[in-house]
Amino acid sequence: MKRLCLTIALVLLASAGGIARGDAAQLSVAGGGYVSNSPSQTGGAVLVSSAASVPTLPIELQATVLVPIVPGGGYAVTGEVRGLSGGGFGGAYVGAGIGIGNLSSTRQTGPVITAFVGKPIAPFTTFELRVYQGTQAGGSTAGFVGLRFSL
Repeated sequence: MKRLCLTIALVLLASAGGIARGDAAQLSVAGGGYVSNSPSQTGGAVLVSSAASVPTLPIELQATVLVPIVPGGGYAVTGEVRGLSGGGFGGAYVGAGIGIGNLSSTRQTGPVITAFVGKPIAPFTTFELRVYQGTQAGGSTAGFVGLRFSL
């Protein structure tokens, strides 16, 4: 739990530092449903992300912390690349990332990969769907669907 709190604090500090420098850093929070297969459980989850645009490229780099609200808990911290489609798709985006987490049935920390899609539905509000895969022995496949609110 100490490690998770430290990671969340570092993500928030990094985003605050980006804002102070005048970068296009954004902080967002998401809440929604969570399911996993190993162990099999359903519940809620919270995501906190900090993102910054890459000049001259239609992408954003972001750091995301996933905290499932289920028995046994767990977490995933990922660095991600998000492609901005804008235009003809109404701001829809896709992305992928890699990081660390303990979403496995053994709750051992190990590598985690994620892929996600999102679509704005109102100002500062996005519908998002994510899939996580723990790559260590006993790694879990997990899904998240929810609403993301940009601050």
